[in-house]
Amino acid sequence: MSIVPPDQLHYRLLGLQLSSGKTPLVLLHGVMGFAANWGKVWPAFTEERPVLTLDQRGHGRSAKPATGYSPTDYAEDLKALLDHLGISNAHIVGHSMGGRVALRFCSLFPNYARSLTLEDSGVEPGAGGVKWLEGLLAGVPAPFANRDEAKAFFATHFLDDPLTGSFLQANLETKPDGKFDWRFYKPGMIETVRTGRATDAQEEFRALTQPTLVVHGARSTHLSAAEASRMAAARPNVALTTVEGAGHFVHAEQSVAFNAALKAFLADVEAK
Repeated sequence: MSIVPPDQLHYRLLGLQLSSGKTPLVLLHGVMGFAANWGKVWPAFTEERPVLTLDQRGHGRSAKPATGYSPTDYAEDLKALLDHLGISNAHIVGHSMGGRVALRFCSLFPNYARSLTLEDSGVEPGAGGVKWLEGLLAGVPAPFANRDEAKAFFATHFLDDPLTGSFLQANLETKPDGKFDWRFYKPGMIETVRTGRATDAQEEFRALTQPTLVVHGARSTHLSAAEASRMAAARPNVALTTVEGAGHFVHAEQSVAFNAALKAFLADVEAK
């Protein structure tokens, strides 16, 4: 395992200064995501605490190693970045695959995590994840010749799932040769899902001691209501919030409700 050095990770530290004494909030995006995915979340928290967002390895503007995309790899990167910034305790939030990273981080480095929030991120194994991702990426004929060609494609595809279409389109960028291609490292995304979602993390989740919030999108096809309920019952300090009108991207689809639930949870944790 090789850690991606902090100077090769693209990150933003927003809100209050670390010297404020307020516990920072760390936001971890899902597979194929990047820091800007949290644009509807971090502004709601910057007046009360520092907020850290980052492009994890293989994503966005961060380094893209050829291998090393397990939850442990990602968690080790985060630990190195927090040490670099002088953050020794934080509230950790992870969406989807970012939740698997957050869970592993809390397991490996419990003293660094004051709380854990899993947004539409399960702990039971899901063997179909890799096929789903491969099918999704195969449906987008990247690289495109240019931005206009990509725009024309997305204008006629994903009409039945515009949120996913917008998410994928936002993950394309102009390369040095002028073509419009993925900003993430595609083989790394496949490895991420294979080593993350396919793994049974139920025992690991039950062994955690951090106060935990499970956020479930009522319309989600990624995390079932039944699994979310089993997670809430796994140990005493787990709270469950189901957000109506939201699918998998709860923080994007219902940002007001998501922010309110997270804010209330953090306040409760810090009051104890």
